[in-house]
Amino acid sequence: MSDVIYTFNGKDITMNVCIQIRAVLDILQEKMKIDFIEAVDRFYTSETYSILQNTENGLWAESPEYIADRFFEEC
Repeated sequence: MSDVIYTFNGKDITMNVCIQIRAVLDILQEKMKIDFIEAVDRFYTSETYSILQNTENGLWAESPEYIADRFFEEC
């Protein structure tokens, strides 16, 4: 993932997206009672993560709680 650069309107938002992902992973760990590695595996293979990667839809700008809720709805 280190080679991935997320952009929105021509601006690099990679740090913003990474901060969101980390916060979502924290929520998943807490609510699902799983460790970090399992949270990463579950989130990175989810449709929610796939949608998050398309920065034009603006999901990255939502709260981590909202993104996590989308993930839980998917499960």
